[in-house]
Amino acid sequence: MSNNEEQLQISRSRLREAEAIAKRLPDVLQRRGLRPAFSDWLLTAEHGLTWLFGVLDLRRVGRLEQYTQPDLLHHLSTAIGGRPVYLSNSSGLRYAVLLSAPPRLPRRVDFPGVQRGSAVLGQRATGELLRVPWERLGHLLVAGKTGAGKSSFDRLLVYQALAEGCQLLLADLDGATFPMLAGHSALLAPLARSPEAMLTVVERALGECDHRASVYGQVGGFPENLAEYNAAAVREGVAPLARVLVVLDEYNAAVLGSGGANGPLSTAVAALGWRGRKFGLNLVFSAQDFTKAVVGRVRDQVGAAFCFRVRGAEVARAVGCPAAVRIPEARPGLAVTDRWGPVQTCYLDKTLLVQAGRPGVRPALSAEEQELAEAALENGGRLSIPLLRESGLSEWQARKTLTDWEQRGWVRRDPQHDNARYITAKLHGLLSSPQAAHTASSPLKPSQTVAMEV
Repeated sequence: MSNNEEQLQISRSRLREAEAIAKRLPDVLQRRGLRPAFSDWLLTAEHGLTWLFGVLDLRRVGRLEQYTQPDLLHHLSTAIGGRPVYLSNSSGLRYAVLLSAPPRLPRRVDFPGVQRGSAVLGQRATGELLRVPWERLGHLLVAGKTGAGKSSFDRLLVYQALAEGCQLLLADLDGATFPMLAGHSALLAPLARSPEAMLTVVERALGECDHRASVYGQVGGFPENLAEYNAAAVREGVAPLARVLVVLDEYNAAVLGSGGANGPLSTAVAALGWRGRKFGLNLVFSAQDFTKAVVGRVRDQVGAAFCFRVRGAEVARAVGCPAAVRIPEARPGLAVTDRWGPVQTCYLDKTLLVQAGRPGVRPALSAEEQELAEAALENGGRLSIPLLRESGLSEWQARKTLTDWEQRGWVRRDPQHDNARYITAKLHGLLSSPQAAHTASSPLKPSQTVAMEV
């Protein structure tokens, strides 16, 4: 058999497999009471990988969240013989089925820098950079034993949250993950170092939800999430609200030391999980071990689970990532997720977070943001769509930038000047502050990854 004939035979085999999968997946959705609204099926082969993409018509799917649940992805995978099913695409929704053997992930992926509005998490087996908008990230469950990458991942999230201007609520029972942030101005409560203090942090977060519920009612449009509130706040001349990142490290141990799965801490966290997303709070439940009872109280609220190397199969199964038990000890930073498959999480030099934790240090502007702000200063402080267009942005990018900057409190409309937008004292302060928080530690080369927002 010639190479061409062998290649043709493999191609026909893949095609038959793809056709079978394309018939099977709609049946699974239908059995779960979901509309199998596939608009197209795409079979592609690139860089030695063969993918089948099932494209969903967003106009027909109803609630998008129902189609992105980890348990649905697991169900779809089981129905097609265990082939992994991932979410894909930044505009719309596609199910991606890898038909060929997955490629090997690199042993290290350096953090490529802050990407405003999104959390950069790592590199997927597809070679794409996993970048998720904060509002879509939801709550995370993070498991991993010492040295596996759990604490580094938690710091990666916090570093990016600080760069976004988020507020923080942190619990660090061992005192080894966030000691450099004790006393940081972004903290809404002191850094918690005991189960009792963790409960105080959670109660502070619930209080923030109460406050934001009241504030939401003071603007028009009945906002249902932080983005809608901030858009209304900008229109009505009210100060926007910052996102809040809540990280509860050694969560399982704290729950077991506070009355167990039905104790006050677990009960308060369950309430916070259900309320937090609406009011712009992202929770991270992080621990070396998770018992089934503790996970059970929060599992339905979690958008994704990241499981690094853990002590045994029971922990991996409890968080919904049974394949994590096969992660070798020599692969720190490698995690199995229940939503995006295996991910080599980004490496962030801890010294960057140490610098960000120093008194007086403010979030850094990216080089592009610095350039745009300086251009506005040269224009008398005024930032306009024509000025942004001159800098090379498209019309859509210019409008989005102005909206984002208004919601960050970086520009404000001036009624004395026909409601033109002018940069604020807040942005002035960022321009004049030392750029302690580098926006990149060691940028990825374009050939290494392709950024994908999900």
